[in-house]
Amino acid sequence: MVGAGLEKSYYRAALSALQYVESQKPTGRRFGLDADARWASFRGSLTTSDRIDLLIRDANAQWPGAFGARTVFAQRAVAEDEPFGPGFAHLDPVDAEELWRAQLAASPATDARALLTAIGSAWNLKLTSHETGTVGAAEKLLVVGPSAIASTILAFQDHRDLDWTDQVVVLATPPAHRQLAGVGRALLGATNPTKIWSATEGSILRGHRLVSSSDADAADLRRAAEILA
Repeated sequence: MVGAGLEKSYYRAALSALQYVESQKPTGRRFGLDADARWASFRGSLTTSDRIDLLIRDANAQWPGAFGARTVFAQRAVAEDEPFGPGFAHLDPVDAEELWRAQLAASPATDARALLTAIGSAWNLKLTSHETGTVGAAEKLLVVGPSAIASTILAFQDHRDLDWTDQVVVLATPPAHRQLAGVGRALLGATNPTKIWSATEGSILRGHRLVSSSDADAADLRRAAEILA
C-alpha cells in the first residue's frame, strides 16, 4: 500500500506532466473541448477520478514507465503494462474533482525546467540547479538525487545526440525522485523506459560516472558507492 497522502502528490505531479506534454503536441485526447466532449459522451457513472486514471493509463501506454504509479512506488509485483496495481489508493472522487479543476485553472508549464520544478513542488521538494558536467555521447552515468535527476534530464534535452535510456541509470528510492526520473522518458522522447533502481536493487556498474546532488537520499548514496566500488 502507498503511504497516506502520497497518492495525491503523485497525481498532482502526473497531471502537471500530462498537461505539459499535451501543450507541446496537442492531440485533443486529454485536455480541451474535444476531450471534454468525448468524456461526456461515454462517462456514464464514471467519476473524475476514473477520468484521471484513464488519462494516466493512456499516457503510460504511449510512454511505458513514464507515468504509472507502478514505477513511482516501485511496485515490483505489478505487471509492467499495469500502471497502478491492486493495492494502489486511487483518488477520492471529491479530491479528484478538486485537483482536476485546479489543474485546468493553471497554465501548463512553459518548458521542461518549469515542469520538473512543478513535479518537485507537488512532493514538497525544492529543486536546485546542479552541474552535471559535459556529457559525452559514449559516457555512462549513475544519477542520484532529485536535483541531479532534473539537471541531467535538461542536459540531455539540450543535446539530442545523447541517449537517455542507454546512457543513464537512476538510483532513486523515494517516490518523488522516481517520478522525476520516469517523466524524463516522455520529456526526452526516449524509446525505452528509464532504468530506475532503488537502494535494494542494482548490480555493479563499470565505467559509470556518478552524478549526485545534495538532496539525494542517504540510502541511495550509500548504494551508489557500493555499485560503483
